[in-house]
Amino acid sequence: MKAYNIIWDVDDPADQENLPTEMEIPEGMTDEDEISDYLSDETGFCHKGFALSTD
Repeated sequence: MKAYNIIWDVDDPADQENLPTEMEIPEGMTDEDEISDYLSDETGFCHKGFALSTD
């Protein structure tokens, strides 16, 4: 599974440029709250939303 179209919650627009717009989600992780926490934990930044794909 992949999270894409990730909208990061950043104060400095330069930070946005250094963050991924998509990330692979570990196998077996399906709960959206858990995925949300994973994205933030991996990057150190909160986000405002994302979409999921099984491709």
